[in-house]
Amino acid sequence: MKTTPWYKPYFDRLSSMSLAIALLVVLGLASTIGTVLLQNQEQADYLIKFGPLWYSVFISLGLFDMYHTPWFIGLLVFLMISLSVCLWRNVPRMLKEMRSRKLVITDKALKRFHHLHHWQLKHANVESSEKLILGTLNDWEIKRGEDNGRTYIRGDKGRFNKVGYILVHSAILVVLIGGWIGAQYGFRGTMSVVENGTDNTIGFLKGTKTEHLKMPFEIRCDDFFIDFYPTGMPKEFRSTLSIIDNGKVVIDHKDIIVNEPLYYKGVRIYQASFGDGGSSIKLKLYDLTTGKIRTVDTEVYQTWRDPKSGISLEITNFRPYNIENMANPGEPKDFKDLGPAIEYVVRGPNIKSVKVKSFMKPFEMNGQNRGHLIMVSMSGEDRDYQPFALGLDFTQPNDWKLYRSFIKALGKQKGARDQKANFAAFSQAMKSVFGDKRPDDFQEMGMRVIQGMNNLSALPWPFIPILDSFDQKYYTGLELAQDPGMNIVWIGSAMLVIGLCFMFYVPHRKLWVVLSPVGKGVEVTLGAMSNRNKLGFELEFNQLLTKLDEALQPENNSGSAS
Repeated sequence: MKTTPWYKPYFDRLSSMSLAIALLVVLGLASTIGTVLLQNQEQADYLIKFGPLWYSVFISLGLFDMYHTPWFIGLLVFLMISLSVCLWRNVPRMLKEMRSRKLVITDKALKRFHHLHHWQLKHANVESSEKLILGTLNDWEIKRGEDNGRTYIRGDKGRFNKVGYILVHSAILVVLIGGWIGAQYGFRGTMSVVENGTDNTIGFLKGTKTEHLKMPFEIRCDDFFIDFYPTGMPKEFRSTLSIIDNGKVVIDHKDIIVNEPLYYKGVRIYQASFGDGGSSIKLKLYDLTTGKIRTVDTEVYQTWRDPKSGISLEITNFRPYNIENMANPGEPKDFKDLGPAIEYVVRGPNIKSVKVKSFMKPFEMNGQNRGHLIMVSMSGEDRDYQPFALGLDFTQPNDWKLYRSFIKALGKQKGARDQKANFAAFSQAMKSVFGDKRPDDFQEMGMRVIQGMNNLSALPWPFIPILDSFDQKYYTGLELAQDPGMNIVWIGSAMLVIGLCFMFYVPHRKLWVVLSPVGKGVEVTLGAMSNRNKLGFELEFNQLLTKLDEALQPENNSGSAS
């Protein structure tokens, strides 16, 4: 007695459909998580977004770089092994079934056919009947033979239908192999190239660490262009790049935009982001104590420290356009460009660090100059910005002069400061700055100075930084990717489409015609079946019956159907 090998139950389980479906479901869920949860971002961003608890859970599972984790690669390999075993077991059997085409069929098997028909040909012989039948079945793939005095005719259409099953399973295996090769030997990283600058190193996250990879060529950003919608959202940003290989320009001034990458040496270079590339800016510092004005030259991403007060300004960003919705709640949106602005973090002894957005131009509303405006975020987050009106228009030197003269005039006032005394001090300040000839907008200027008197004293800093001029410089954020398994995945995808077409649109239709001599006549039995599209085959079978009835001379036959 032949014994079953000990490994056969495990072998059968490994190649079972239930296991393959379970692995595909798990991989599908994991891929969904990897799609929803942005991969390979800065760890600080993850920590802020999820908090310490969930950050530690997610990072322990490797969800921030999921496609390179051992458990994800292990699932891929396990599924590839399962599919390989399944194909190894079933493909020889399927090929054998497609080639063998069993001819002889029993009466018991024929009776189980849903499509079955009988003819009693009273004045006919097997040879002539067979000839007539074969003439009717000229569009079928025919195989005939004889057994025990009977003649058997088998017809097939779409007998290679099982090729679809083989292709689909093979395609999934090929796609998985391509994905595994891409994960193991490919890379995807980011590179920031400043306008008129070059770089050849990408950075990418591996686990919780940032690693770097040097490219075999350099990328130069020749130009950068950006266009905005009226809402302030980027409409299009475009980089003009050149590729330098071994000191020679091999690709010169090639434009790339989002979803239209540049391809070189198997590496795809995508337009991914943009930002300030270290713009040069000039600040004017208005000293609230002495009234002096200083000029500071610095750059974005640099920190300037005041040697007198110890206060530092960390310049974090510069934006030439700042679109804000100026409409009141419930009103139609009214977008307005507030002009260039810098963002900086103020730090110093005995003061709380805050993030500030300072605009270059004064704020205007309904045609009236309201002076300069800053946005202050106590938390350091952009969403927490709150407006703070400085009052003074620092682009007009007379505003600052009038403000300082007003302070001096108030200091000389004796006694209680009532409205009459304040008015006298303001009149004295106006005369000190303008003499007897007042400007036409002195009332508007006076309102700004009074607002400045009320608001500037609330600032904890000894000076006010105002953007005076700038020389903007962008950087282009590029994503470089190389996936050696991509072509394999494309091949697998093509195989999958072809296999599905075979499975769904090429059903295997089979028929048997059995001719048995009965006395001086012939009994003809037709049985047919289809593995798919049974409703469509019903019509095809009825058309076939009509043709056979006509071919077999129904005037000499009596037919019965079941």
